[in-house]
Amino acid sequence: MNKIEFLQNLGFAIKVARLRQKMSQERLAELSDCSMSYIGFVERGEKSISLYNFLKIANVLNLDLGKFLGDYKF
Repeated sequence: MNKIEFLQNLGFAIKVARLRQKMSQERLAELSDCSMSYIGFVERGEKSISLYNFLKIANVLNLDLGKFLGDYKF
């Protein structure tokens, strides 16, 4: 898996987790202290996400990081 595929897959997984909780991008941005445009870029895989922002987003979405990242192999 290359970097572009990884970012697209990660962004899609974040989007799915957000939608499962019936949360808007605006609300996720608010709660994670990120801009709404940043959330959109990340969900579309158009922007790299820092570990710090990923942890903030994962915390808001109550993600189990072991499960969430367990499928990624390099």
